[in-house]
Amino acid sequence: MKKFLPLLLFLLLCSFNRLDYNQITLGTPAKEVVQRYGEPYSVKELGKGILEYRYIERVSMNRELVYENHYYLRVQDGQVVSKRFREENRQPFDQMYRPDPNYPHYP
Repeated sequence: MKKFLPLLLFLLLCSFNRLDYNQITLGTPAKEVVQRYGEPYSVKELGKGILEYRYIERVSMNRELVYENHYYLRVQDGQVVSKRFREENRQPFDQMYRPDPNYPHYP
């Protein structure tokens, strides 16, 4: 049990969730966000020097993906200038099947 404690602690500290999202204020340096929460899932260039960082929180139950929370942070001149949140539920056709065989290895 003691062997898994550091791993569990690492996973809890490096995950990104709604509480973390709410703590990020506009004007927070992007380096601080990456240092605290890790590298984003993706970084998209929107033009005019604006980058969009995307973090994903996957919520599952019994090895089955229930929903995903997507957190978007827009960064300009090294600072967070806006943020938004989107929750994605499973597709209706996907809900009638057994657990996803690809879980937890999504692209």
